[in-house]
Amino acid sequence: MDKDLLKKILENKNKKKSFCLISRADTSETSLVKNKDIEKHKFSKLIKKAINEDKLILEEINGKEWIFNPFNPPVKLIIVGAVHVAQSLSIIAENSNFDVVIIDPREAFASQDRFPNNKVICAWPEDAFREIQLDERTAVVTLTHEPNLDDIALKNSLNSKCFYIGALGSKKTHKKRIDRFKQDGFSSDALKRINGPIGLPINAQTPQEIAISIMAEIISSLRYQKESIEELRENWKNR
Repeated sequence: MDKDLLKKILENKNKKKSFCLISRADTSETSLVKNKDIEKHKFSKLIKKAINEDKLILEEINGKEWIFNPFNPPVKLIIVGAVHVAQSLSIIAENSNFDVVIIDPREAFASQDRFPNNKVICAWPEDAFREIQLDERTAVVTLTHEPNLDDIALKNSLNSKCFYIGALGSKKTHKKRIDRFKQDGFSSDALKRINGPIGLPINAQTPQEIAISIMAEIISSLRYQKESIEELRENWKNR
């Protein structure tokens, strides 16, 4: 492999940025396309598809075979509220190859014993979020039902590029949340990014079932590349 190309690959992997290697099957020439340059590339649709699906694509174009090899950093899941649902959700997310971070200022909840395989930050969200990078490979979930904990996490998420934002709570609770955020200056379009009540509508009852519905919604957002899957929710009964 070309030394300069290898250097670029290592640099982008260290920065935890998505990129794609493009090459012809019959040559050794390979180019690297960064995330920010995808839109202006002639093969932008295929690059997006490879990155979105996290898999190599072989495509014949004008009689020549091209290889699109994506590189993505691990997907992060930030969970605010170390409650029972969080315990189940962290296990499912970990098994789905997500890097999981738990945030909760309550020492009795934010225990490493309760989340042995995850990073646990026992701090208020306004402090914890200072050390976390929220990018397009990040999902944020709030589970505490406490506005003084959930709201700051949600506001940080709305001001970031994270691909998914979800908040636990009833429709009534979510409406109150949206009203509060509007008073704080957030637009209706921005607030549509918050998926609430959280999770796909599968009539989940137990913490484990709720965790499954949340994880399914997160994966749907990741693969559909839609911050809010309101359309999927509305058409759920027709699927």
